[in-house]
Amino acid sequence: MQDILHLLFWAGTVAGGLLILLLLISIFAGMDMGGDVDVDAGGDMDAHAEASDAGLGIVKTLLTFISVGAFTARAILLNTSWSWTLVIITALVAGGIAVLLLTWFFRWLLRNQEEGTWRLWQAEGKMGTVYVPIPPGGKGRVIVKIDNVNREMDARTANGRTLATHEKVMVVEAKEGFVVVAPLEKGEG
Repeated sequence: MQDILHLLFWAGTVAGGLLILLLLISIFAGMDMGGDVDVDAGGDMDAHAEASDAGLGIVKTLLTFISVGAFTARAILLNTSWSWTLVIITALVAGGIAVLLLTWFFRWLLRNQEEGTWRLWQAEGKMGTVYVPIPPGGKGRVIVKIDNVNREMDARTANGRTLATHEKVMVVEAKEGFVVVAPLEKGEG
């Protein structure tokens, strides 16, 4: 019995340690080593990942399953007098539940992430405010709200007229590195 308890302890410890090591490498090295393993309640496992990620995603899933299952079996053997059949079934169920919970948690995290990248063309047709005056034929700066965030960008005037600070403008075109703006008439904004 002691040999089985030691085996379960080391199986859980090694699997958990490797899992943490792989996760830390993924986080700190900036590698996309996550892989995505989808597990539905019916018990089917479908690996959805790029070719380089698929192996590590499955490895992480198996390490989670082994670690949680081994520690659950060890805890039950130490604290109860359950039969081997019940211990094995409970350990398998605990490992499966751990994989499901982690899958759902990571899906939730990925669903709530946003891309912070924006492009100048997204400013076209939006209203903004002159931040740095725009002289005729020169560049100034405007602030335009894109995706609910105020973005500051270089701008030129469309009509060759000087645009003063705090003047309301409309972005009419996005060029390479700057936008072209036109002043809003008094009744427009």
